[in-house]
This record gives sequence, C-alpha cells and structure tokens, in this order.
Amino acid sequence: MSTPKLAIVIASCVGPPFITRCLKSLAAQVQNTEIEVIVVDRAGGDIAAGIVRDFPWVKLIRRPAGESVPDLRRRGIEATTAEYIAIIEEHCVAREDWVPVILRAIQQPVAAIRGVVADANYPRLIDWAVYFTEYNAYMPPLPRGTTDDVCAANCVYRRDLLLKHLPESGSGYWEANLNRTLLAAGETFLSEPDLVVYHTGPFGFRYYLRQRYLFSRAFAGTRRATVSAGFRLIYLLVAPLLAPLLWARMASRVYSKRYRLDKFIQVLPHMVPVTAVYVLGEWVGFLLGPGDSLSEIE
Repeated sequence: MSTPKLAIVIASCVGPPFITRCLKSLAAQVQNTEIEVIVVDRAGGDIAAGIVRDFPWVKLIRRPAGESVPDLRRRGIEATTAEYIAIIEEHCVAREDWVPVILRAIQQPVAAIRGVVADANYPRLIDWAVYFTEYNAYMPPLPRGTTDDVCAANCVYRRDLLLKHLPESGSGYWEANLNRTLLAAGETFLSEPDLVVYHTGPFGFRYYLRQRYLFSRAFAGTRRATVSAGFRLIYLLVAPLLAPLLWARMASRVYSKRYRLDKFIQVLPHMVPVTAVYVLGEWVGFLLGPGDSLSEIE
C-alpha cells in the first residue's frame, strides 16, 4: 500500500454538534481519496457510536475519558503513516477548498503551515468574546509568506518532525515548545491565507470562563518547569497588571486588521471577566502547576 500524502487528525471531547459539523465540512473533500481522517475520541458511548455510524470513512480511535487534547492528537499522529498531518479543532468547520489548499501548499518544502481562523458570524455576543480571545492572532487577513507562529486550530505539520520533537505523553500543550524547537533547527513555517476554517459556537458564558481558566492554568503550569524561579516570582507579582495589557493587545490586533471592529466594541463588557480569568488561570498555574486542568479541557 502507498503512503498517504495527508492525514487529518481531530481530537474530539465534546461530540455533537461540533464534531458532526466539522466532519460534514470535510466529507466532500476527502471521500474517494487516499486522505485519512482520524478522530481520536474521549467521549465514548453514543457519541463514538454516532461517529462510526454517520461517517464510515473516518478512522475512529477510542481513548479514555480525561485524556488531554494534546495526547489525543498524539494518538492520531502515531496512528498514520501519512507524510503530512493536518490538525483542525472539532469546534471549527473547514472551508470547501481546505484540503486542496493544503495539497497545493505542501508541494513546497515546509515544516509547518498556519491558516486563518475566521468567525461564523455568531448571533450571540459571548461567542464573539470567545472568538476574539482565542483567535485574535489568526483572524483574517493573514499575510502569505514565512511565519514563526502556527495555530493548532488550523495547521499542517510534517509528520516526521512531529514524531522527532513531540515531548513525552502527559507533558501538556506541545505546540509552543515544538514551534520554537523547529525554528531553532532552521525549519520553515508558511502562512497561507487561503487555508481557512470557521470557528463555531455556541458556548455558555460560565462554561467558557471555566474552560479559559483551565487552559490558562494548563499552559502556565506546563511552562512552569521551563522557567526560572525568578520569572515565576515576577509574574506572580505583576499579574494584576496583565489583564488590561492583554485586552490592549487584542484591541490592537483587531484595529490593525480593521476586522469586525463593531463586534469587538460590543463585546467589551464581556472581555473584563474573560481577561481576568485568563490571567487568574496563568497565576495559579505558575504558582501551583497544572493540576488536573489538562484532563478537563474540552
């Protein structure tokens, strides 16, 4: 059997409607091709059975509840022999030309490709708040060319580089450290503005605040082992000042791109608790470590 050029890996924790919409957006692009679609599911039960029933072209890998999203993705990467791995979040849907754009982009020598995360024109302000908080660095327009940043919601990596540089299982969110390692080794990242996914909703406000706290604690808790005690102390002392700085960075990116300015202004009241929880999660992570946060992130 020939080695497939591309495999698409999706970590699934929530299930429908998110995973259903995501897979439907891929169906016409991958069926009757050699492209593998691997869903690594930790929800189990009826959710896993529904994926098998409704999407027979998907390779489903069942994993225990509580396994982290990075480790779910790792299982998918290990389960294929494809030359390139595309990763899309289950909360996103792919544009109708997502796979053709990937196949065109990987014709050139590149270690990783980042794409755009666009909005789904949400009817609710809370979903706009989620979008601006999580994806402000990847909003359209993105320039075409080399980059030093890759978004795990919409990206492509060479599989051999992933296998070579992924940290051990259970070590948390590996994207940031992986990217630094690859760039230090002289590898090239490509920014491709035609590689577009749409982030979907809805999200409950309390649910999202908890998820934002867990993600921030997991990220800082994992990073805690790689920074000095002095860095941690300084962070813990200046953390109260970081929430307005975080908001200002988001506002600067939105304004510089002139992207959805009206919606950003409307969600300003929501951004106060969101940015506060963002910083609180990192503060606790640097102080106490990640705890069980990775296993609870969806």
